[in-house]
Amino acid sequence: MFLNRIAALLFSVTTFTCFSQNTAVIKDTLTLHTLDEIVVTATRTMRQLSTVPMPVILISKKQIQNTGTTRLKEILLEQTGINFATDQSGFTGVQMQGLSSEYVMVMIDGVPVIGRSSGNLDLNRITVNNIKQIEVVKGPTSSLYGSEALGGVINIITEHLEKDTSKGDIRYFTRVGSRNELDLNTNFLFRKDKLSLVAGINLNSSGGFDLSPETVVKTTEAYQNYTGNLKVSYDFSKKLTLVASQRYFYEEQAERNFQRDWNSNIELRHKMNNIWDFEYTFYTTKFKTESQFNSEVAVFNQTLTRPEIRATANFKNSTVISGIGINFDALGRTFFGKKETFNSKYIFSQFDFHPIERMNVVVGARFDSHNKYKSAFSPKIASTYKINDWIQAKASVGYGFKAPDFRQLFFNFNNAAGGYVVLGTQTLHNLYGSAPNVQATSKDLKPENAIGYNFGLEIKPIANLKIHTNIFRNDIKDLINTVALPGGVADLGPTTAVFYYENRDQVFTQGIEFDINYKFSENVRFTGGYQYLEAKDKEDIRKIEAGTIFLRRTPNSPSEILKKEAYFGLSNRSKHTANAKLFYTNLKHNFSANIRAIYRSKYALFDTNNSQNIIDRYDDFVAGNTQVNVSIQKTFFGIMNLQFGIDNIGNEKGLKNKNKFQNTDAVLFLGRSFYTSVRFNL
Repeated sequence: MFLNRIAALLFSVTTFTCFSQNTAVIKDTLTLHTLDEIVVTATRTMRQLSTVPMPVILISKKQIQNTGTTRLKEILLEQTGINFATDQSGFTGVQMQGLSSEYVMVMIDGVPVIGRSSGNLDLNRITVNNIKQIEVVKGPTSSLYGSEALGGVINIITEHLEKDTSKGDIRYFTRVGSRNELDLNTNFLFRKDKLSLVAGINLNSSGGFDLSPETVVKTTEAYQNYTGNLKVSYDFSKKLTLVASQRYFYEEQAERNFQRDWNSNIELRHKMNNIWDFEYTFYTTKFKTESQFNSEVAVFNQTLTRPEIRATANFKNSTVISGIGINFDALGRTFFGKKETFNSKYIFSQFDFHPIERMNVVVGARFDSHNKYKSAFSPKIASTYKINDWIQAKASVGYGFKAPDFRQLFFNFNNAAGGYVVLGTQTLHNLYGSAPNVQATSKDLKPENAIGYNFGLEIKPIANLKIHTNIFRNDIKDLINTVALPGGVADLGPTTAVFYYENRDQVFTQGIEFDINYKFSENVRFTGGYQYLEAKDKEDIRKIEAGTIFLRRTPNSPSEILKKEAYFGLSNRSKHTANAKLFYTNLKHNFSANIRAIYRSKYALFDTNNSQNIIDRYDDFVAGNTQVNVSIQKTFFGIMNLQFGIDNIGNEKGLKNKNKFQNTDAVLFLGRSFYTSVRFNL
């Protein structure tokens, strides 16, 4: 592959460069408490993590480096309450608090990443190179970020320099075993007086892998991709700063399959005085894929442009932030009659204050006006109360919404061989609106709405122990689902089934999360997390309580009424997930090691015993699994870091699921793999 040749050349050039520069010793340290644990995503203002009144996960740069991960998906998999699920279309997406990927907004430096397939965002597109930290906010966050933030936000914060410096690094990563992978990073960071520059390049390639060689289709074909990012900032004065950032991603897979992701963000920051700060941003992004299957080419081409103005007022005991903006969203793709556009205007405001010394309250709301669906209003209130020096209570309640996407309004897919068509609501009415059964359906979809509750305690009984618990519940209504049109459409023939989209379902997710961080000594630290989750459909519960749902425990068993206690819940949701991590650091010898275990209990893909698509305890389940990863690293001469690791050390492959789910790679796992990484600090 071209990537291998480029990697060899780039590695030799930058290695020569790194030894020709004056280097500063960068030590690998791992501590429980850091003074700079600052997050911005939860309130859009800089806050210490411990004071944020909603559940937030902070993943530091050091944590990313210690785990040896190369893509965003890998590091998120190890966090409490975050899972990944593959839907029936074969696309995989993140899941938080039981809410699927289409309800979780993913951002880079506060602006959204686009390009979803069936609502899922492929997080393997995003390299962990040049990341300062990752902030995860759980629960409805639409009061600040609008649609897609119904279930939470994942914000990737890239590097930014405040002091004069000149440094860089290069990392060469190779993986063998169940999956062959090559990953090469190089970064350069520079600041002198008023000018700051951060640049990075990532090259990634894999020979692909096949979890089921007995089938015709390979699980993942060989691919190669690269990511380039550049951020330049200039201080015109102490009160005026311009920041311009660019990111470009390109991937090739097989002969005619590629995807391209580009975004540009220009931000002007104006500190008017000691109270008022203004930020003017102009963001534009484009995502395009082209794939070929059986001589047919499918194209997906989406663009988003967003100008926004934000104002922040900092008073003695309070902060007010307000903003206004417009989204210009467009999508042209196969199975659409033409290029479709969305326009939405929004305004938001938030008041962050301390009514009493021990209490902080954050009140905010956002209003979105859209040209294709009804307006949405999303308020939220959150609070922290310091009970004493070692217990702090946090509570939040907020509304969130998810706008109908282009597919649900304009899709036009005809599978003649399968005998069915799938139509967006507006396409259905535009083509067959004169049919009485079509007139009985709604042409316009409503936004999906949710209200989320979170209540947590942060406990520090001793200096080296931190415990965090969070109880959550999300009630979602007007979920958009795919349903069959009764009677079909006469023009398509009596044997063609017609599917369209409709606001119908009401579901809830609820559970509890538990995190612990304990420092045994200066050298040893333990972290662990657990989540219990219930995710169920309210209409399914009503049907079960009415005694109208029947099942067979086995194909030969007699039919019986499904009892409420046998109802399991929504597909692709595990009731129990957990993680445990042990870190060892030896500062004297610049050596560190860690072992990390991730557990997920059983879950169901779909109804397997004909109980009207309701999952019960007698269905077939994907068996629970545990993956253990280990990593060791040592720094030499203050400039070279050598790391070795094993992922899935137990070689868990999920083979026990093969008989239940034949020809379904989603229930299988990659076996054991080994990786080596060498990083030079300039």
